[in-house]
Amino acid sequence: MRKLSEESERQAPTVKGEARRVRLLEVAAEEFLTTGYAQTSMKTIVSKAGGSAATAYQLFSNKEGLLAAVLQREFEGLEAQFFPESLLSKPPATALYAMALRLLTYTTQPRSVDFYRLLVAEGHRVPGISEYFRKIVSVQVIDPLERYLRAACERGELRIDNPAHGARLLGNLLQGMSNEARIVGGYPDGLPALDKQNCRYSVDAILGLWTVDPRP
Repeated sequence: MRKLSEESERQAPTVKGEARRVRLLEVAAEEFLTTGYAQTSMKTIVSKAGGSAATAYQLFSNKEGLLAAVLQREFEGLEAQFFPESLLSKPPATALYAMALRLLTYTTQPRSVDFYRLLVAEGHRVPGISEYFRKIVSVQVIDPLERYLRAACERGELRIDNPAHGARLLGNLLQGMSNEARIVGGYPDGLPALDKQNCRYSVDAILGLWTVDPRP
């Protein structure tokens, strides 16, 4: 089996081929989420997406490669969503709360919860998929957050001994706050007011530890 990251980087050579690839990814995502990875076959996905099984295998090699490509498509672009340029130059009291709120809102959406449940339920069946998902989260979320914290330290706004550990601390805190949503299936009507308040409190508590005292 090829590495999952290699499978996810395959590209269709033509516009028509890319359209076929996207259709396969869309159908596969819905089948994995509604039926489960183990219960879904490549034959079923190809039948519902249209086209030939040979093309599907040429693009993704196997069902594991297809799952990796589904995850990449689902989570790519999150950095731009969570850490827009408009926030990167703002002070931590403003930027970190906005970033945290965007992250928490995303992780408590029903679709995000469904993908989380899929990974928990099926991760043991697909060697390497859990590590591949952690890599995506690191690239799209933890690394950009670390860069922001490091820049804030360089500006003298924060004092953090290890910005990388700080980024993971905040990320893990938000993950913990998402657990209730994952139990109930997510919040289709958006983040409840209490969760927004808890997010604000958590960010303020962390800033209380990291913020530089301007007094001499």
